[in-house]
Amino acid sequence: MHPSIDAERTALSDPARTAVAAVQEIAPVLRRAADAAERESRLTPEAEQALRTAGLFRLGAPERFGGHELSPADSLDVLAEVALACPSSSWVVMVSYVAQQIAASFGERARQDLWGEGPDVALCGVFGSTGAVSEPIEGGLLVSGSWSWASGCHHADWAMLGVPLPGEQGSTPERGLALIPASALAVRRTWDMAGMRGTGSDTLVAEEVFVPYHRLRRFADVVRGNGLPEEPLYRIPPGSMTLVSAGPLLGTAQAVLQLTLETVESGKPMAMSLHARLADSPSVQASLAEAATLIDSARLHLTRSAAFVGAATASGTTPTLVERARVRMDAGYASVSLRQAVQALLTVSGAGSFSATRTIQRHWRDLETAARHPTLDPGLAKEMYGRALAGDERPVSPMV
Repeated sequence: MHPSIDAERTALSDPARTAVAAVQEIAPVLRRAADAAERESRLTPEAEQALRTAGLFRLGAPERFGGHELSPADSLDVLAEVALACPSSSWVVMVSYVAQQIAASFGERARQDLWGEGPDVALCGVFGSTGAVSEPIEGGLLVSGSWSWASGCHHADWAMLGVPLPGEQGSTPERGLALIPASALAVRRTWDMAGMRGTGSDTLVAEEVFVPYHRLRRFADVVRGNGLPEEPLYRIPPGSMTLVSAGPLLGTAQAVLQLTLETVESGKPMAMSLHARLADSPSVQASLAEAATLIDSARLHLTRSAAFVGAATASGTTPTLVERARVRMDAGYASVSLRQAVQALLTVSGAGSFSATRTIQRHWRDLETAARHPTLDPGLAKEMYGRALAGDERPVSPMV
């Protein structure tokens, strides 16, 4: 790997080092399966098995169930490492990790349901729903509805889905989350996107699925983040966990930089110029420097916020609105920086980068698609942060 892009890592925990090493072992499998995942709009069985064998579906599971219980800072490194080989695989792992982080706060009975037989349990999750309904019955709810863009749903063992929680008669239903085994759900093929095709983010469908009360939580409680004191990870509110969504983007941009440097170092001439090699061109050199710095900047912003969130929850302190909004701003800023970096690199590589046979164009499409996820919306992040800085406490989003 090139020294200029081998970014310094913060000190990783032992589980994170183990996970990174496992990713490096399976990277050839993920790269080999990436084209097939693109064609089939879902990860291949070979890639899914590799992720499971590497322990990547235990990243957010509690340690006492055999999971890694990784901090957000550690997870960023692991997710970036996966994305170097396959951005879609990284996104699926990221969604599972974030869903596990929330699911672990549901209580002991729900934990036993999920991890009582082992930690390698893949989750998917969708907060919103299309026409979901809930009917109270003895011991729980009967849930029906559909949930679109459920990344990783083809490989998930459990799903965490947004459902209405009926209140007293005549009152408006409250927003909630339900943990449902994937075996109780159907998958409708609806995912046909330009990028991140391998995530298989199709639609989940439930027809009168029973959900016991211990696998239900009010969304308002989840947003506040109130897990056990001895497990800081599960006290982080989902608004701050959104920064983890940038992990796959970070690794994708790093992969594009690697591929571009390989092209430059191959001795390729610069078209329509007198430069015998791309490497001789001052404009190419400047673009490489700009792109590498943008990627470094994104990493620095993400790791700053990840370290802050981890330290705050470990100490039991409650971050201020400004501090929470800054976390969202760091994630949004990182997504913009990574997109700008890849744009510069594609110009260096030239129009040939967009050949359907080139990996670099798939990474570009994956990055551009993932960067539009609402958790990484830079405009919304600016609105949150700017409003907080101005002392305006009116809510912009519950996810802050």
